Order: sequence, then C-alpha cells, then structure tokens
Amino acid sequence: MTKPKILCLHGFGENAELFKVRARNFRAVIGDTADLVFLDGPVDIGSLHMTTGDLVDASIAREFTNLAWWWMRRGRSFEARGIGKTLDLISKVLTEQGPFDGILGFSQGGSLAIVISSLLANPSDGPLSLGDVAHPPIKFLVLAGAFQLEVPEYEYLYKQPLTMPSLHMVGTYDTVVDPERSKLVQGYFDSPDIFEFVGGHFIPQSPKCARVMRAFLTQFIPVLGDSKNEQSTGSTDVAAEAVAVSA
Repeated sequence: MTKPKILCLHGFGENAELFKVRARNFRAVIGDTADLVFLDGPVDIGSLHMTTGDLVDASIAREFTNLAWWWMRRGRSFEARGIGKTLDLISKVLTEQGPFDGILGFSQGGSLAIVISSLLANPSDGPLSLGDVAHPPIKFLVLAGAFQLEVPEYEYLYKQPLTMPSLHMVGTYDTVVDPERSKLVQGYFDSPDIFEFVGGHFIPQSPKCARVMRAFLTQFIPVLGDSKNEQSTGSTDVAAEAVAVSA
C-alpha cells in the first residue's frame, strides 16, 4: 500500500534541513507511516551562521542558507516578491512528486500551505495560480504560527471557507507572529482544531503536543492509532488536548 505523503514547508529565513530539526517532534510521531517531503524555498535571503546550540541535535556548526517563499515589500503598496517563483516551484513539485495528502507548514510556510490549499480547493481567475497542475485538494493541514498573506489583492483567497480538517498550533507568547494573527486564519476553516501552548514561535517538542498531533493525524493515517506505533507519546482524542473552535 502506498504511504500517505506530506509536504513540509519551512518558515521565513530557514530551509528544509533546518526545518527537519524544528519539526523533529512531528517526524517522531509520523515515524515511517508516511513520506515527508521537505522543500527548500526558492527565495534566497542570505546566510546566517548557526551553531550546534541553535540546532540542538546538529552534529557540526556550519553556514546555512536562509530561504523564504516570498519577501514582503511594504511601500506605497504591499507586495509579496517572489511568490510567483514559489508557486511555479510548488506546481512542479505537486506534479512530479504528488499527490500529497497533507501539508505541514510553519510560520510563512503555514501561510503558503493555506494559499496552496485555497488554490487547489477553490480555483479562480485571481492573480495567483498553480497553472494547469492536476492535483486533488489537500486533505489536511498541520500549521504552527501561521498567518494570512497580507496583500490586499490576495484577499480573495480567504473569502471561501476551507473545508479540510486542520490543526493549528499557537504559542501564547509568540513575539514573531502575534497569536491574534494566527487566530485570524483559523476562521478561514470550517472546523479547525486548535492547540494553544505556553511558548513562543516554534513547534512544541512536548509529549502533550505529540499526543495532539497523533490524535489529529490518525484520521488520515490510521496505523498511527495502533498501540505499537504510539510508543511513549500515548494516544488521546484531539478534543481532550486541543481547544476545538468552529469557524
């Protein structure tokens, strides 16, 4: 049987390799039950030296390229520079490596995940497009620190509610993406599951977060509900660990 496939999108100023470290709790929950595709953003914003302390479990310190999905330009108008290049890449990946069942998105990657899902679920003649890609709607989203793409001409993406199940992780002390911005995008979904945690702009590494993710993902990857796959994280209903909010 073919394993489910999940597209993993990093945040602004990161890359696929760094995101694998940031998403280690998610990866531990998934194990070998699904194929994870970590993608590099096509917009290069320079280099930043990361130490082993920054990476926690990295074996060496090295230079990492900082990448993004777009660069926000704020002048007389708001402009997401590079988003066309990003959507061209996404279209190619969906065609060549898809179909994808779900998307894991952190920060700007979470914003992109919503854009992709909207374009696939609600095709339109708007300014953003995935071209002629033939890909089914995304079945589920796991988002952390996500926010709306705040460009007026792209507001049409958020007019029609998204019906796919979604899990939203929000740090109550997030100083990078204000929690209210993350709560705003929750309203674009019919029935979002919400996990609020005491912390900042990151994907929690706690056993509680692992249980929440496992409970949410089991509806798409049933084998995760098997006792042999639960390991030490245990199993619980999402409603018991997360605050379910209806849009």
